[in-house]
Amino acid sequence: MRVSKLTKLVLSTLTAVFIGLTAAQAEEPTLLGKYRDWAAYSYGSGSSRICYVMTEPKQMRPRSANRGDVFLMVTHRPGQNVRNEVSMRVGYPFSERSRPFVQIGSDKYQMFSGVSEGGENRYWAWLQDTSDESRMATAMRRGSTMTIKGTSERGTLTTDTYSLSGVSAALTKIDETCR
Repeated sequence: MRVSKLTKLVLSTLTAVFIGLTAAQAEEPTLLGKYRDWAAYSYGSGSSRICYVMTEPKQMRPRSANRGDVFLMVTHRPGQNVRNEVSMRVGYPFSERSRPFVQIGSDKYQMFSGVSEGGENRYWAWLQDTSDESRMATAMRRGSTMTIKGTSERGTLTTDTYSLSGVSAALTKIDETCR
């Protein structure tokens, strides 16, 4: 896992999206621990504290697709009463028609992309129904792999497969850190 490069990208994105500060105003995230294929982080304090776990896919198809950084996060923002917010950076701008989705075992979760918001958001997807967040976190703890499919603005269907090895320990760590 290229933690340092991804951590900086995540930090700047989270800061811009969630807090409204520039990356220069934010502190560096603290690594809470590495748990097999997952890492747990926190930054900030008080009501602005954020904790998240992240990982990269083990397999990306098609291999020939031109993509940037690809990763998945589960975030807690206790000051905003947000827990288990699932987000994914796909490494390309999504198509306006893309209907990205996650599959863990037989469970499927519909996502939406940030295409309509423009900018960096075009590369991101979140769960469509926030009531699915806790259910998906539970499925992640029980599962072994997770697959996410989406379509780029060029029309390329991508399939990313993530290992769930270590996610339970990583989620437990942010549960303890960001109550």
